[in-house]
Amino acid sequence: MDEGWSETERVASLESYGILDTPQEADFDVIVRLAAETFTAPIAVVNLVASDRQWFKAEVGIGVRELPLDVSICAHAILQNDFLVVPDTLEDPRFACNPLVTAEGGLRFYAGAILRDKMGLPIGTICVLDRAPRPDGITSYQRHVLEVLARQVMAQLELRKALQAQASRAEELRVEVEQRARVEKALRAIRERYRLVSRATNDAIWDWDFATNHVTWNQALEATHGHRLADIEPTGEWWIEHIHPDDRDRVHHSIHVAIDGEAESWSDEYRFRRFDGSYAAILDRGHIIRDPEGKAVRMIGAMLDLTEQQRTRAELMLNEERLRLATQAAEVGFWDVDVVHDILIWPPIVKAMFGISADAPVSMADYYAGLHPDDRDTTVKAYARSADPSQRAVYDVEYRTIGKEDGYERWVAAKGRGIFSEDGQCLRVIGTAIDVTERKRAEVRVLELNEHLERRVAQAIAEREQVEEALRQSQKMEAVGQLTGGIAHDFNNMLAVIVGSLDLLCRRLGDDDARAKRYVDAALEGAGRAATLTQRLLAFSRQQPLNPEVLDANKLLPGMSELLTHSLGADVRLETVLAAGLWRTHADRNQLENVVLNLAVNARDAMPEGGRLTIETQNAHFDERYSAAHLGVPPGHYILIAISDTGCGMPPEIIAKAFDPFFTTKEVGKGTGLGLSQVYGFVKQSGGHVKIYSELGQGTTVKIYLPRFIGDELEAEPLSPTDLPLGEEQEVILVVEDEAAVRQFSVDALTELGYHVLEADGAVAALQLIDAHPEITLLFTDIVMPDINGRKLADEAQRRRPELKVLYTSGYTRNAVVHNGVIDPGVELIGKPFTIEQLATKVRNVLES
Repeated sequence: MDEGWSETERVASLESYGILDTPQEADFDVIVRLAAETFTAPIAVVNLVASDRQWFKAEVGIGVRELPLDVSICAHAILQNDFLVVPDTLEDPRFACNPLVTAEGGLRFYAGAILRDKMGLPIGTICVLDRAPRPDGITSYQRHVLEVLARQVMAQLELRKALQAQASRAEELRVEVEQRARVEKALRAIRERYRLVSRATNDAIWDWDFATNHVTWNQALEATHGHRLADIEPTGEWWIEHIHPDDRDRVHHSIHVAIDGEAESWSDEYRFRRFDGSYAAILDRGHIIRDPEGKAVRMIGAMLDLTEQQRTRAELMLNEERLRLATQAAEVGFWDVDVVHDILIWPPIVKAMFGISADAPVSMADYYAGLHPDDRDTTVKAYARSADPSQRAVYDVEYRTIGKEDGYERWVAAKGRGIFSEDGQCLRVIGTAIDVTERKRAEVRVLELNEHLERRVAQAIAEREQVEEALRQSQKMEAVGQLTGGIAHDFNNMLAVIVGSLDLLCRRLGDDDARAKRYVDAALEGAGRAATLTQRLLAFSRQQPLNPEVLDANKLLPGMSELLTHSLGADVRLETVLAAGLWRTHADRNQLENVVLNLAVNARDAMPEGGRLTIETQNAHFDERYSAAHLGVPPGHYILIAISDTGCGMPPEIIAKAFDPFFTTKEVGKGTGLGLSQVYGFVKQSGGHVKIYSELGQGTTVKIYLPRFIGDELEAEPLSPTDLPLGEEQEVILVVEDEAAVRQFSVDALTELGYHVLEADGAVAALQLIDAHPEITLLFTDIVMPDINGRKLADEAQRRRPELKVLYTSGYTRNAVVHNGVIDPGVELIGKPFTIEQLATKVRNVLES
């Protein structure tokens, strides 16, 4: 137990609330239901722990209002004096023998927050219980909710306590007011006796003879103030000397002004010293008797002791101040309606609830006008029932107000009742009002927290599904990329030997043997298709080296019109819609042309009976919201190339798989399933975005978005075809290739082109030749080689021979000279397989650069 309080103090604090054995109340029932719903628990209670029992102010799932203290789990929370969570009561030695735990279907989980009074004394708990254990305990949010509900319970208890105190103080005030009325009535009687001074009273009556300076007192002087008449000096000086020193000069002056003047009476208040040395508060008044000449000869008067009256007045003022402070502390305002005279009395605290200044006058019109329109009818009817003699209902409502001066909306809880005369007329309606705005806001915040939590859960699930879908797509691409990387190098090397050898053979045969040339051309066509298939795999997996340049799509697309028309056939009508002011983009020209051609051929196949193919360009912009909904699409400016057909369209399930590798709806042998995959890979590798829009019977639109290029670089001019460029004998080329067959083709092809050729099977031999032959002008090296790759070989060779030109070749770069899908600046590369014409042109360009 906390050393700061005793059990006696704690029980006394609980009893001071007067809550034990009271009926059920909706405010507390709502709290336990909210606790049970928050924890999804079958049991929740507001538990008050007395000295010999635990009593439930509100409960869900218990069915009784109290239990013995020796089976109380909450009592342990009181002893611990802190928030208590028991995930499994059977595992806790404090409760393992508790019959409420060990019984069949017993209590297995407990979580409770302490109910503390203003001094911090624990008087009970608000707790939730379950018949099943909860090993994970509770969340910080659930703990926060339970602590908030505990404070709400204490707020209700403090409110009840304050209202009870106010009712008690109101009764005391009524008694004091009645007592004050009696005192004032007595004072009027005293004044009447003063007017009839000749009648004897219990006041200290005195008779002062000015000629002899003799003062005669009645017995009341001894009875009231303790001065025996036999012991006093019966003179005016004795009386003056017994006036308090601070009052003496003032009273002496006032009485002589009255005597020496023409006044018929005198009165004053002062402090008179009693026999025991204490001072009485005196209201003294006398009647002056004058002779015929007007000279004062005598004055008869009476000393009224006001000590008790002043004490009563002081206590009344003190009680009024205490009542005012109590209502201010509890934030409770009294109100009083004089129904007969239509007068409304509101203290400042109630005026503030209606947004009215403290010193502003109010009337019932302010009450009616200040009610919220949605609550006005219900509230006014409740007031009318309380003032109706036939109903005499209790006025108990909660309503909103709209501030008259500040326009603020507030919540007010008001209670009151009518005061009726004996004949049944309603004289007054009085009651209390409490500003419960913060409580209402707290309730709203709890509801909003629950709704926010539900929205966050739904949002998190949706985001997880979206990320999982993106991850699955990424994994598919990664799988194809790994497959492609594993076969591209060897496959392209084999194709290089096949294509190169057939190309050289074709040049040897000439045009004399038409049949042999036909066979060679057929073999070249097959090898070319195999090379295209590998390039598509590389393009989809974003491993195809790109050679981007600044492009104007409005110039590129018209240049393809003849090729597109030839590919589409006569049954398909081609329309081109080019946007004015189209932005430029930075992309690989050949790859982009292949993408457009690929999509056009797909559109043609979707229109077997003919139709219309439309190619449009447009500027586009993606904002942050679009980017958030499409993972991997940065916000910014893009150019749009849209290719639309009027064909059969696609259902949603086909659209979802359209970009998957090897997926095709065409017959066997009519497609590889890599066409749209290549489109997807190229667009993504170029930093863009691609989207398919299609409906069955309504055609298909494929939209390609490529990033806008911002800069002054001019569009590259396409190269015009030239005759096959040849070399000269003095131009020496070193061929480095680890595959013997590929190396032999390269040596034969370059020799055929007129160059002097040296060869090496790896980097070590190549460097020895470079050192031995300073006449070597070009290093033609494969990139992927064992031990030392082509890039490292070239770097070392140029370190020794800075003027040496380098041309790379590879079927798969593995990021040696290509990064982020783009060839490094200043790097010259020819991909495998290549023809002798491509090799001749590329070698000539490198040597002359």
